[in-house]
Amino acid sequence: MSDTTIVTVSRDELAKMLEGAVSKAVALAAESSQEMWTAVDMAKHYGVSVRTLFAWHQQPGRLPPKQGRGWRKGDVLRWDRERAAAGAEKVGAQ
Repeated sequence: MSDTTIVTVSRDELAKMLEGAVSKAVALAAESSQEMWTAVDMAKHYGVSVRTLFAWHQQPGRLPPKQGRGWRKGDVLRWDRERAAAGAEKVGAQ
């Protein structure tokens, strides 16, 4: 005897599930990147000037930690995701 379960989902539900899975896979792949970002790359990522980025760098906790002369792309994306999740938890607790 087989333990088979059949699940029915709509096309829209399936598309939403697949979109979420693909987004998660892309994010995880990007987070594993060892590519190094310069100050210019970081400024573009955050949509600010390099001058603003350096001002932020003087404020502890405002940016992810540097790795030598730059930032590791995977670490930056992971740091962003963790901060976004922490912010969402604070909003949900209110």
